Amino acid sequence: MKKDSAAFQVLAAGGASLLVELTIIRYLPGQIRVLGYFTNFVLLAAFVGLGVGMLGVRRWRRADQIRWCAPLTIAALVAFARLGRTLRVMTSGEEVLFLEYQTKAFAVPLYPFLGIAYALIALAFVPIGLWVGHTLAGPRPLRRYALNVVGSLVGVAVFAVLSALGTWPWLWLALAGASLLAGLVSAPRIFRVSGVAGVLVAVILGWQGTHDATWSPYQKITTAPLRMHPQRGIIQEWDVPNLSADDLAELVTLPPERGFTVRVNDDSYQTPMDLRDAALKEAPALVPMRVQYDLPYSARPPGRVLVLGAGTGNDVAAALRAGAVHVDAVEIDPEILALGRRHPERPYDDPRVTAHLTDARSFLARTDARFDMIVYGLLDSHVLLSSLSNVRLDSYVFTVESFTLARSRLAAGGILVVSHAVGTPWFVQHMTATLTHAFERPPLRVSDSIAHPVGYVYAAGDLVPTGRPAPPGTVAFTDDWPFVYLRDRAIPREYLIAMALMAIASAVLVRVGTGARFRGFDAHFFALGAGFLLVETRGLAVLALLVGSTWAVTSAVFAGVLVMALVSTLLAGRFGGANVPPRVVRLTYAFLAVSLLLQFAVDVGDVGELSLVGRTVVGVTLVSLPMLASGVVFASSLGRTGDADRALASNLVGAVAGGLVEYLSTMLGFRMLVVVAALFYALAFATSKRPGRAAAGVTPSTTG
Repeated sequence: MKKDSAAFQVLAAGGASLLVELTIIRYLPGQIRVLGYFTNFVLLAAFVGLGVGMLGVRRWRRADQIRWCAPLTIAALVAFARLGRTLRVMTSGEEVLFLEYQTKAFAVPLYPFLGIAYALIALAFVPIGLWVGHTLAGPRPLRRYALNVVGSLVGVAVFAVLSALGTWPWLWLALAGASLLAGLVSAPRIFRVSGVAGVLVAVILGWQGTHDATWSPYQKITTAPLRMHPQRGIIQEWDVPNLSADDLAELVTLPPERGFTVRVNDDSYQTPMDLRDAALKEAPALVPMRVQYDLPYSARPPGRVLVLGAGTGNDVAAALRAGAVHVDAVEIDPEILALGRRHPERPYDDPRVTAHLTDARSFLARTDARFDMIVYGLLDSHVLLSSLSNVRLDSYVFTVESFTLARSRLAAGGILVVSHAVGTPWFVQHMTATLTHAFERPPLRVSDSIAHPVGYVYAAGDLVPTGRPAPPGTVAFTDDWPFVYLRDRAIPREYLIAMALMAIASAVLVRVGTGARFRGFDAHFFALGAGFLLVETRGLAVLALLVGSTWAVTSAVFAGVLVMALVSTLLAGRFGGANVPPRVVRLTYAFLAVSLLLQFAVDVGDVGELSLVGRTVVGVTLVSLPMLASGVVFASSLGRTGDADRALASNLVGAVAGGLVEYLSTMLGFRMLVVVAALFYALAFATSKRPGRAAAGVTPSTTG
C-alpha cells in the first residue's frame, strides 16, 4: 500500500469510527428508551467491539472479509433499533430509575434484553475495529496513532455540526455509513456493492423511523394531540390504558390552538395548554391544572420572576397571568423552546419575557439579578447528561450547592418554589433534606394541603413558614452525589445486574479476539484505558458544574480529550518516542499523580462564584492536566510497543472496565473516582516496560 494511501486510511478509519460511535450512541437510546438510562451502555459495547476487532486483525484468517462488512453493520443496528421500538422492556418499580409508559408494545424482561442488546452492539462494531486495527498495524506507531486522533477529531467535529444544525438521523446515518465505505477501497466488488446497499437500507429505515420527529441536541421530540375528559381533565398518554370504556368514549381531542402534547423519546413530556379564564369557562375540568401552575404566585405578587426549566411555557404563562413585572425564562433545549413559541397563550411573545437558552445552574452562576420569585418547573430531563455519566441532565439543578446559589439570587423576602413529579416518600425526604441544608430550615411542602395534579411542591425563603423536617440522617443531593433518582448511596440492583451482564459479555468477546489464554492482551494499556475513562468522567462532571451542562460542553469534552491525545503524542515524540528516557517517564507519572491530587483536593463548589472566564480557566486546568500527563504516558508506551493495534485494543477494553467501575460513583460520589483512577495508573506504572525496549510480540505487518 502506498504511503499516502496508508495515511488516508488511518485518518478515514479514525474519523469513521468516532462518527459511527457518536451516531449510534445518540440514535439507539432515542429509539429504545431503556438504553438511555444505563450509563455507558452503548459506549462500552462500542468500545468492546472496536477492541475485539483490533485484537483480531492478525489472529483471524478472514479478518479482511469481516472488516469489509463494516457498512452492513450500521444497517443491522438501525434494524435493531426499529425492532426495539416495538418492545416494552419491563423494568423494576422499586426505584425511580426509568420512565416507561408504553403499554401496547410486546413486553420483554429487562435483563435478557440488555444482554442481547449489548452483545449485538458490540458485534456490530467488530468490523470497524478490524479496519482501525488494520490501519494501525505497522511501523511508526506514534505517527499512525496521531493520524488516527486527527481523523477522530474530524469525526467529532462533523457530528457536533450535525447536532448544532438540528439535522435528522437519516443524515447522520448517511454520513456515518458513507465514511465506512472508505474502508472498501481494496475490497472485491461484491463487498463494495453490498456496502452501498447496506448504507442505503440504513438511511431508508432511519428515515421511516424518525421522519416525523425533531431531534434537538439532547433528545428526540414529537408532538401529539391533547386529550381531555369532561370530568377528569387532561388525560396523559400513560393513563389512557387505565380508563374504562365509558371514559374512553367521553375523551375529547383538543384542537392545536387549545393545546398539544410534547413527547420526548416517544413518551409524554409536557402539555402546553390554554389555561386562561375563557378556556376554563369552556372546560372546568382544567381548573386543577390551572391551580398547579398558579400555585407559586398565590402567596404574594410575583414581581420579578425567574423560571428555571421554562420548557414549552406553562410556568411562564402563569407568571404573566399573576401580573409578573418581568420573567426570565431559562430553558436548555432549543427545540423545546421553539415549541413553547407555539403555546396557545403565546407567553414568549410577551415583552415582559426574556428567554435564555442555557442550563439552569449556569444561568444562576452568571446572573447578578435578584428575583422576587424563583420557580423550578417540572424539571425531569428524561435523559442522561452524556454517555459517560450516571448523572441526568437535570441532576445538578437539585443539589444543595445549586439551591444555595439560587437562595443568593433571591431579593429580600423572595420565595423559591420547586415542583417535582416524583412524590414517593423517600424522594420527598431527600428533597426536603436538600432544601433544608440550603435554606437552614425545612421547606414548606405546599402540596400537602393544596391539590396538585402532579407530584409535590416545596416552598422556601426567609418569609416562608417552616415545614416538617426530613428524618435524621436523610441523604441530601450534593454536587458530589447528584443522583436525584436513587434511593440510597448504593448501586441499584438493576445497575449491578446490568454491570455483570456487560462484564460477562465483554470477557467472552475479548476471549474470542485473544484466544483461550488472552494472548496479545496488555495489562499496562488496559490500566491506562480504565484510568483515563474515569478521569474523563470526572472531568465532564467538573466542566458541567463550572461551565454548563449543555451539549456544547459535552462535545467540547470529547474534542478536548482528542486534542490532549494529539498534544501528548507530539510531546512524546519530542521526548524521543520509543526511546523516552526513564527519568522523563518517571517525571510524567509524578506529574500525573500531582494533577490527580489537585483535582481531588479542589472543591468545585468553592470556585462556583467566580466569573465565567474564571470558572472556565479553573475547570479546563483541573480537567486537562491529568489528561495531558496520562496522554504522554500512553503515547510514550505506545512508541515502545511493536503492536499499536493490540495496545489500543487493550486500552479500549480497559476503558470498558473503567466505565463499569464508574458505577461506584453512586456509592462513593464523583470525587472518589479520582482515587480509583489513581489506583489504575499505579497498576499501569507497575506493569510498564522499560523505556528504550520495544514490547515483545508479533513482528508488525507493513501497511505503509
